[in-house]
Amino acid sequence: MRDVNYFIIQASRCTQTEFELDFVDFIEVFDTSQVELTTEDGKSLIISFDEKGNFKSYFVNREDITAQMAEGSYIKERINQVIDVLNNLTWSGNRVDGETIQYILNKVGMEDQMLRQLIMSQPIEEVRYIIDEREELEEELDNQD
Repeated sequence: MRDVNYFIIQASRCTQTEFELDFVDFIEVFDTSQVELTTEDGKSLIISFDEKGNFKSYFVNREDITAQMAEGSYIKERINQVIDVLNNLTWSGNRVDGETIQYILNKVGMEDQMLRQLIMSQPIEEVRYIIDEREELEEELDNQD
Protein backbone atom coordinates (compact mmCIF):
# COMPACT_ATOMS: atom_id res chain seq x y z
CA MET A 1 0.00 0.00 0.00
CA ARG A 2 1.25 3.47 -0.80
CA ASP A 3 0.98 4.98 2.67
CA VAL A 4 2.82 7.90 4.31
CA ASN A 5 6.00 5.87 4.87
CA TYR A 6 6.05 4.69 1.26
CA PHE A 7 5.93 8.23 -0.13
CA ILE A 8 8.51 9.54 2.35
CA ILE A 9 10.96 6.81 1.43
CA GLN A 10 10.43 7.48 -2.27
CA ALA A 11 10.86 11.25 -1.80
CA SER A 12 14.09 10.75 0.15
CA ARG A 13 15.58 8.72 -2.72
CA CYS A 14 15.10 11.24 -5.53
CA THR A 15 14.76 14.90 -6.43
CA GLN A 16 11.50 16.82 -6.36
CA THR A 17 11.27 16.73 -10.16
CA GLU A 18 11.77 12.96 -10.26
CA PHE A 19 9.23 12.49 -7.47
CA GLU A 20 6.67 14.63 -9.26
CA LEU A 21 7.12 12.68 -12.50
CA ASP A 22 6.84 9.32 -10.73
CA PHE A 23 3.74 10.22 -8.70
CA VAL A 24 1.92 12.73 -10.87
CA ASP A 25 -1.31 10.72 -10.46
CA PHE A 26 -1.22 11.12 -6.66
CA ILE A 27 -0.08 14.74 -6.40
CA GLU A 28 -2.88 17.27 -6.00
CA VAL A 29 -0.81 20.45 -5.54
CA PHE A 30 2.54 21.17 -7.17
CA ASP A 31 4.60 24.03 -5.68
CA THR A 32 8.17 25.23 -6.10
CA SER A 33 9.29 23.63 -2.84
CA GLN A 34 6.60 21.11 -1.92
CA VAL A 35 3.90 18.78 -3.14
CA GLU A 36 0.60 17.81 -1.58
CA LEU A 37 -0.94 14.40 -2.10
CA THR A 38 -3.36 11.91 -0.62
CA THR A 39 -2.06 8.46 0.26
CA GLU A 40 -3.93 5.27 -0.61
CA ASP A 41 -5.06 5.04 3.02
CA GLY A 42 -6.60 8.53 2.81
CA LYS A 43 -4.03 10.65 4.65
CA SER A 44 -3.21 14.14 3.39
CA LEU A 45 0.57 14.48 3.07
CA ILE A 46 2.76 17.49 2.30
CA ILE A 47 6.35 16.74 1.28
CA SER A 48 8.84 19.61 1.27
CA PHE A 49 12.05 19.85 -0.73
CA ASP A 50 15.04 22.16 -0.27
CA GLU A 51 16.32 24.68 -2.83
CA LYS A 52 18.31 21.94 -4.58
CA GLY A 53 15.21 19.76 -4.94
CA ASN A 54 16.22 17.24 -2.26
CA PHE A 55 13.83 15.87 0.35
CA LYS A 56 13.62 18.17 3.37
CA SER A 57 10.64 17.21 5.54
CA TYR A 58 7.04 16.10 5.54
CA PHE A 59 3.79 16.94 7.27
CA VAL A 60 0.73 14.74 7.74
CA ASN A 61 -2.37 16.89 8.00
CA ARG A 62 -3.55 16.19 11.55
CA GLU A 63 -6.95 17.74 10.82
CA ASP A 64 -7.66 14.77 8.54
CA ILE A 65 -6.70 12.37 11.31
CA THR A 66 -8.82 14.29 13.83
CA ALA A 67 -11.74 14.34 11.38
CA GLN A 68 -11.59 10.54 11.22
CA MET A 69 -12.31 10.52 14.94
CA ALA A 70 -15.78 12.06 15.00
CA GLU A 71 -16.83 14.05 18.06
CA GLY A 72 -18.25 11.75 20.67
CA SER A 73 -16.68 8.62 19.18
CA TYR A 74 -15.29 6.06 21.60
CA ILE A 75 -11.75 6.36 20.15
CA LYS A 76 -11.70 10.15 20.42
CA GLU A 77 -12.98 10.01 24.00
CA ARG A 78 -10.31 7.48 24.98
CA ILE A 79 -7.52 9.51 23.35
CA ASN A 80 -8.73 12.64 25.12
CA GLN A 81 -8.69 10.70 28.42
CA VAL A 82 -5.06 9.68 27.83
CA ILE A 83 -4.09 13.28 27.03
CA ASP A 84 -5.87 14.51 30.18
CA VAL A 85 -4.07 11.93 32.32
CA LEU A 86 -0.69 12.95 30.88
CA ASN A 87 -1.43 16.66 31.31
CA ASN A 88 -2.41 16.10 34.94
CA LEU A 89 0.36 13.65 35.81
CA THR A 90 2.58 15.49 38.27
CA TRP A 91 5.04 14.65 41.00
CA SER A 92 7.13 17.06 43.02
CA GLY A 93 5.45 19.88 41.12
CA ASN A 94 6.72 18.67 37.73
CA ARG A 95 4.63 17.62 34.75
CA VAL A 96 5.27 14.55 32.64
CA ASP A 97 8.73 14.73 31.05
CA GLY A 98 10.43 13.36 27.93
CA GLU A 99 11.80 10.30 29.70
CA THR A 100 8.32 9.35 30.89
CA ILE A 101 6.86 9.74 27.41
CA GLN A 102 9.75 7.67 26.01
CA TYR A 103 9.03 4.95 28.60
CA ILE A 104 5.34 4.96 27.62
CA LEU A 105 6.19 4.75 23.91
CA ASN A 106 8.50 1.81 24.64
CA LYS A 107 5.81 0.01 26.64
CA VAL A 108 3.24 0.37 23.85
CA GLY A 109 5.78 -0.71 21.23
CA MET A 110 5.90 2.64 19.41
CA GLU A 111 9.37 3.96 20.32
CA ASP A 112 10.97 3.03 16.97
CA GLN A 113 7.97 4.27 14.98
CA MET A 114 7.98 7.60 16.81
CA LEU A 115 11.73 7.98 16.33
CA ARG A 116 11.28 7.43 12.61
CA GLN A 117 8.35 9.83 12.35
CA LEU A 118 10.21 12.56 14.22
CA ILE A 119 13.37 12.12 12.16
CA MET A 120 11.49 12.04 8.86
CA SER A 121 9.37 15.09 9.69
CA GLN A 122 12.22 17.40 10.74
CA PRO A 123 14.50 19.40 8.47
CA ILE A 124 17.61 17.36 7.70
CA GLU A 125 19.84 20.05 9.26
CA GLU A 126 18.14 19.49 12.63
CA VAL A 127 18.58 15.73 12.34
CA ARG A 128 22.26 16.11 11.47
CA TYR A 129 22.76 18.48 14.40
CA ILE A 130 21.29 15.93 16.81
CA ILE A 131 23.38 13.11 15.32
CA ASP A 132 26.51 15.27 15.63
CA GLU A 133 25.62 16.01 19.25
CA ARG A 134 25.15 12.29 19.95
CA GLU A 135 28.48 11.41 18.30
CA GLU A 136 30.27 14.06 20.38
CA LEU A 137 28.72 12.62 23.55
CA GLU A 138 29.80 9.10 22.56
CA GLU A 139 33.34 10.37 21.92
CA GLU A 140 33.46 12.10 25.32
CA LEU A 141 32.28 8.93 27.04
CA ASP A 142 34.87 6.84 25.18
CA ASN A 143 37.62 9.26 26.23
CA GLN A 144 36.59 8.98 29.89
CA ASP A 145 37.26 5.22 29.92
